[in-house]
Amino acid sequence: MAQELGIADAMALAVELQKQDRLEAAAELYQRILAVAPDYPDAWHFRGVVVFRLGRPEEAETLIRRAVDLAPDYPDAHNNLGNVLQHQKRYEEAIGCHERAIALRPDYAEAHNNLGNVLRRQKRYQEAVGAHERAIALQPDLAEAYHNLGQAYEALDQIEGALTAYRQASLLRPYNFKSYLRLGAALYVSGRIDDAADVYRKWLSLDPESDLARHLLSACTGQEVSERASDAAVRSIFEPFADSFDEILKTLQYRAPELVFQAALEVMGAPAGRLDILDAGCGTGLCGEHFKPFARRLVGVDLSLEMLKRAGMRKLYDELILGELTAFVGAVAAAWHLVVAADTLVYFGDLAPVMTAAARGLRPGGHLVITLERASEMEVPQGFRINPHGRYSHTEAYVREVLTAARLAPRSVTPVHLRLELKKPVEGLLVVAAR
Repeated sequence: MAQELGIADAMALAVELQKQDRLEAAAELYQRILAVAPDYPDAWHFRGVVVFRLGRPEEAETLIRRAVDLAPDYPDAHNNLGNVLQHQKRYEEAIGCHERAIALRPDYAEAHNNLGNVLRRQKRYQEAVGAHERAIALQPDLAEAYHNLGQAYEALDQIEGALTAYRQASLLRPYNFKSYLRLGAALYVSGRIDDAADVYRKWLSLDPESDLARHLLSACTGQEVSERASDAAVRSIFEPFADSFDEILKTLQYRAPELVFQAALEVMGAPAGRLDILDAGCGTGLCGEHFKPFARRLVGVDLSLEMLKRAGMRKLYDELILGELTAFVGAVAAAWHLVVAADTLVYFGDLAPVMTAAARGLRPGGHLVITLERASEMEVPQGFRINPHGRYSHTEAYVREVLTAARLAPRSVTPVHLRLELKKPVEGLLVVAAR
């Protein structure tokens, strides 16, 4: 095709396919171009960018490095190589690439912005602010730089700066809703729940089909609250954070996987690789390393494809399933010796359906080990409530009641601290139940 079209026309078509997100077709056409013109830097570079978007960062690195070898003064290739290395958490190498791009083109706003992202991931927050501000000075309509500036300000606990940056990002890019999510969350952090609700109303007015905007508006107002967050809402919460999820949780002193594991130790026996274990809502696989030595078969299920990709990189799970955990855990009767759910059922208000499903999926004598966020009986006599951050909390009495109704025997329901939020411990419940 490349010879029939001519190289220039083939490149134009490949670029158009890339813009249309027809990535496999674009990658194939770039490959055909390279078969005819193996020394064409643009084709190596663009194919690398496409392959990276297809989730193959190692291959993308090889391709873009070839472009840099052929054209050492190619700032776009250096910048995108930095993005690939950043994704692989090779931060110092990434910084070198972005700085090289800036040296070649000092007014390269996107490279300054990407440099700021790497600095932020290295916790060099003040330097990150400077890099994002330089990007904005060079390109005042670069909404992404405002959004990233907001994240850097948040990391510095400069909430007013973050709010200003997120608002500007939303104004510049009103139909890209991740800035509404961060703006609403920052308002919640500062205790301005009504203002957060206004942000979610604006978001919902622009995107009436957004389950996440609707869920967060209900969380802030207490109106039209559903019995659990929808699959689409949960997916929207976690998909954007897959790459940085583990790092974020470290800063929050996240303890749920360790707590679940320690509780499960009492019922698992020796680590003899003989149990069928389901990690329900496995996310990036933080429970996997704990439970792998005990598992004959370790399966993870999650709604987020991006989270599952990260879990797969750990090479711990025998199978990873894209799906809703309630349906999966109860799909086959008596399939599991152990079902664990670390910080997953906080997106469920009514726990009855998932407990019934777990009872069906567990083998006789099997165990369910979960964490929940805790509410007091005095404050929440109905048993559970939604909170302004979008998660549900449950009372101990409700948990015991719903377990018993599902014919699961509560062995222990223990108050615990799950993590930090707003620099304060999040009160939780660590639950062990037996079938």
